[in-house]
Amino acid sequence: MQRLRTISFCSSLLLLLALLGGCEVVPYQPQPLPQQPAPAPYPPVVYPTQPPAPNYAYEEMRRCRADNQRAHAEVLDNYERARQAGRIDPAEAQRFYAMDTQLRNMRGELGRDGITLRECQYLGGEIARMRNEVIRMSRFDPALARCTAENRQVHQETLNIYERARQNGRINPYEAQRFNSMEERLRLLSADVARTGNNLPDCQRISSALAQERDEVIRMSRHDSPIARCMADNRLAHDAVYTTYNDGVRAGRIDPRESQRFAEMDQRLRGMQAEIRRESVNMDDCLRVGAAISREHAVVDRMIRR
Repeated sequence: MQRLRTISFCSSLLLLLALLGGCEVVPYQPQPLPQQPAPAPYPPVVYPTQPPAPNYAYEEMRRCRADNQRAHAEVLDNYERARQAGRIDPAEAQRFYAMDTQLRNMRGELGRDGITLRECQYLGGEIARMRNEVIRMSRFDPALARCTAENRQVHQETLNIYERARQNGRINPYEAQRFNSMEERLRLLSADVARTGNNLPDCQRISSALAQERDEVIRMSRHDSPIARCMADNRLAHDAVYTTYNDGVRAGRIDPRESQRFAEMDQRLRGMQAEIRRESVNMDDCLRVGAAISREHAVVDRMIRR
């Protein structure tokens, strides 16, 4: 029995060896794993970017230039508006000529490359000084001041003429009665002259009213003589020269050179005014003064027609 099992085992072993001898031995190759879907890519990392640090020096220079250019334009605009309004007298116009040259140089400096902040700030101070000077110029109206002073003088002169004529017996009772009404008008005109806040047209309106009252008093005292009429005409013509000139200034038709020329004319007109107000004057003197006033008026007319 034991022998049979041994034989059976040997047979099985021989059979196995025979089978193995007829087979090709293939080396072991591992099988690939099944394909897995590729993982989704991670989104790119975006790092926050910081804005560049502001250039404070550049910004300060930019503001300085802009402020100075704006102030520069304001100086020129303020002066031009004051000049057109007749608020710049010839002497101040001459002074502004020098300022205008400086302002032109400053405008070139403000546009220059390489200007430093310190230089820009210095120019700003100079421009501010000129702006304040122009404001000071425009606050005073020479034409208005002259008109107001003349109105005060004419008002007092009218009262004096009447009083002298009354004392000399040259005012009859009827004219004295009329003067009572005139005196009330003169009182109201005196209040108008003294009122603050008048502009040049207001003053000229008062001048016209005062001239009418003065001429009426002269007519009362001289009984409307030819000399009285001549003197009254001269006063009206004298006032008309200033009115024409001031109208030309407001219209912007008087340049600084002509303003200087009128300043010289003003001296002559003041001399004529003294002659107009003289009590003892003959017809020849009156006609001579009238002709001189007409010549000055013609010069002013030519100024504003250019």
